[in-house]
Amino acid sequence: MNWSGLLQCTAVERNGRTIVSDCYYEGAFKLARPIYLHPSQPTIYLMHVGGGYVDGDRYKTEISLQKQARMIVTTQSATKIYKTVKMPVQQYTSFFLDDQSVLEFFPDPVIAYEKAKFYQETTVYMKESTTFIYGDIITPGWSESGDLFRYDWIRSKLKIYHEGHLKLFDHLYLEPSKGITGIFQMEGYTYIGSLFVVSPLITKDVLKKFEKIAAHFPNEAHFGWSTPTVPGLVVRILARETYIIEVIFQLIHQLIREECFQEEPIFLRKY
Repeated sequence: MNWSGLLQCTAVERNGRTIVSDCYYEGAFKLARPIYLHPSQPTIYLMHVGGGYVDGDRYKTEISLQKQARMIVTTQSATKIYKTVKMPVQQYTSFFLDDQSVLEFFPDPVIAYEKAKFYQETTVYMKESTTFIYGDIITPGWSESGDLFRYDWIRSKLKIYHEGHLKLFDHLYLEPSKGITGIFQMEGYTYIGSLFVVSPLITKDVLKKFEKIAAHFPNEAHFGWSTPTVPGLVVRILARETYIIEVIFQLIHQLIREECFQEEPIFLRKY
């Protein structure tokens, strides 16, 4: 099958330090050289060299973490979805996480412009001892009329297989023509963020501390949270500005790093 962009990457642990042992990319995808914002944990930046996603583009990313490997994955810039006249843009991402591995995945926001159609599917295969953290933000792009929500639709699916069993399935479908701004949908907000954490380190004590910091989340945001059937945390956020969601993500990420790994927060600087 032909892909507009294909990226495959494997990380392994060597003497207490994670390294990228194997990497392959083609088409519009590229991987920047790992940066060690933490002495033993690389941060990799996924790059799209085409400037944006257009009609009929198809992308595939596969990242594997072997036993005890730890890695942070982000993107160099926002994912921009332009007008799709005939075929929607499709993006498939798969993570394969071995025992005691830790993956923190924080891509930049998805920006859907006028007449855009976008389908993304993220699939995670993890062990009981694995930690997976994923933050995703969807924003409405500019339109010629100046109105928001001019894209046709966005469909985002997340499937998490825990020891071979599907334990978390999230399906977010946004279609502005169906009245997306109304009650029980965006309710006047314009940006939506989703944070997923699955880890055996998310204990009742950690959740209690989360409740305390949640009381101090910015008033400009509306959020809700729940716990899946496996140890973890799911948070959904509505806001009117991207940075509000990013602040909340950072607070939660900081809590997890401090409480679960006794480590300082990581700032994913890109400038």
